[in-house]
Amino acid sequence: MDLQTTTEIQLIYPAFVMHKHWEMPEGFNDRLHALAAEDAEANRIQDAGDGRNVGDQTNHLGHLRHNFLMDRRDPVIAVLAQMVAAAVREYLQIAYGYDHKGEIAMMSDTFWQRRSKREHIGINAHTHIQTDIVCTYYPRVVLDTDCPQTSLHRGAVRFYDPANVGKRLWPCNNPDTYMGGWYAVEPKTGSMLVFEGHVPHDSTYFEGEERMCIPVLCALELPNSHCKAGLAEILAHQAQGDTDGL
Repeated sequence: MDLQTTTEIQLIYPAFVMHKHWEMPEGFNDRLHALAAEDAEANRIQDAGDGRNVGDQTNHLGHLRHNFLMDRRDPVIAVLAQMVAAAVREYLQIAYGYDHKGEIAMMSDTFWQRRSKREHIGINAHTHIQTDIVCTYYPRVVLDTDCPQTSLHRGAVRFYDPANVGKRLWPCNNPDTYMGGWYAVEPKTGSMLVFEGHVPHDSTYFEGEERMCIPVLCALELPNSHCKAGLAEILAHQAQGDTDGL
């Protein structure tokens, strides 16, 4: 039997992860670490009733909402912001073939995890659903010299399928597609991980003295971006308008 067929296949809803490593000048990461450490300490939750609280005082991940990039003035912070902007544009070009010329709005928290404080347990799974792109930079990652060569001991950042389909039982020999329970990246000093905010991710326990991670949440300013306004602003604007309405 002679049958003619046409076949099309389309990869839908992709999720990309970019691992970029920066070889920074001597002293840069140390200075950035010092500033981030001061920021992390200064923005611990002190008052349970503070409206800026993110999380609570039951664990070291609770902090005050703030913007590390704006709270301190230092040349290394200016350089970090430029690094993030460059990485976001590179990500968009590689993943989508899009050359972004517009502005990139940024805010950052800081997370200092130390074994001496029993904070080296990793970070629970979460997303940044209101963020277009996340760039997380690691100015210091200190693991033990005898730390096992497994992702579950080395603080790997794990990314999960946003569709939560899970691992297929058949092998995937398509070199352009990753299929697995999670995709793991082991950050090192100078690592920057770039991914979209809706992608679920976490990090594992790590055997080492400390790790500093600086996630920068990025919003793209685009001609077709949402242009929301608050009710008070809308009513004030409409009060100045034409009186021939309803």
